Amino acid sequence: MKVTAQWIADQCGVSRGTVDRVVNGRPNVSPEVRERIQKLISEYGYKTPTQRQAARAGRGVYRIGVILPSWDAFFIRRMRDGIRTAVHNRGLNDITVLVEELKNRSPRSYFEAIGRMEERGIDGLIVTAPDTLVMREEIDRLVASGVPVVTCDSDVCQSRRLYHIGQDMVKSGRVAAGLIAPYAEGGEILVVTGNREFAAHDLRVRGFLDRLHELRGDDVVVNVIESVEKYELTYDGVLYYAKGHPRLRGIYMANESVRGCMDALERVRPARRIHVICHDLTPYARKYLEEGRLDFIIDQDFSAQTTRAIEVLAHTLRTGESPRRSIEYIHTSIITRELL
Repeated sequence: MKVTAQWIADQCGVSRGTVDRVVNGRPNVSPEVRERIQKLISEYGYKTPTQRQAARAGRGVYRIGVILPSWDAFFIRRMRDGIRTAVHNRGLNDITVLVEELKNRSPRSYFEAIGRMEERGIDGLIVTAPDTLVMREEIDRLVASGVPVVTCDSDVCQSRRLYHIGQDMVKSGRVAAGLIAPYAEGGEILVVTGNREFAAHDLRVRGFLDRLHELRGDDVVVNVIESVEKYELTYDGVLYYAKGHPRLRGIYMANESVRGCMDALERVRPARRIHVICHDLTPYARKYLEEGRLDFIIDQDFSAQTTRAIEVLAHTLRTGESPRRSIEYIHTSIITRELL
């Protein structure tokens, strides 16, 4: 059995943060609780990440953990491509990458995966995670224990993460607004976003709304629904607005479930075309663009940003130097039918 800080916390009926305070010699823990925790630590030989790093000093190989979110297989394949590129094509012979793919999006799944990564002795972590208070605290805990963290694609703002690589989400939302604005005059626009706990989704929507207001003022009514990347929620939401809102002129798909949107429009068959803009050149999005059912795709390179995340973290582990920039944005592309 692998003994983790979470396991010790469960056995003692306390939080993981309490265990962290004990193993790091910090105050604000009652003597009784401290004694119980220390007894388990001694009995099972638990070591903190910092202690394990000291034991591994001089081995010449750094371990980077990568936690892949519970997303569509297309995105996971692209991120794995980025990992392979970093390891095999960029000369990172002193780097071992340990990968965990989450099965769901619950906070517990993230924390359990992080705990397993710590037990495997990671020196640094790359994660795509929701921007919540508990996730910020978890990242801060890792950093305090000597494990630098890089966020990829979606940032965890106000945390002590080392570096973030991803698309400029505000700009991509503004681009989408600029593309859909010519069709929107005097009508309604529907925005379908994912889980707005992910900073990426929230920032896209903010950028879109701000730019559309700059271009159209109060001339356009905008409705925003949150689908949490679920096909069913996307389908039901688009179906409702396409059937009951005859002034609907456009849909901004700020999440991954484009298929739910298109299936709903196919069922309604509106008398007037509803223009659709989405993100990411997935196989489904490509098909819809080829058929003329999508107007534009705003694309980003998931593979490149994963590669870059590993490169930056590897450099920091080797040299102890922080990256020159704490945030780096990758290139944003606009794909039309003619470019396929």
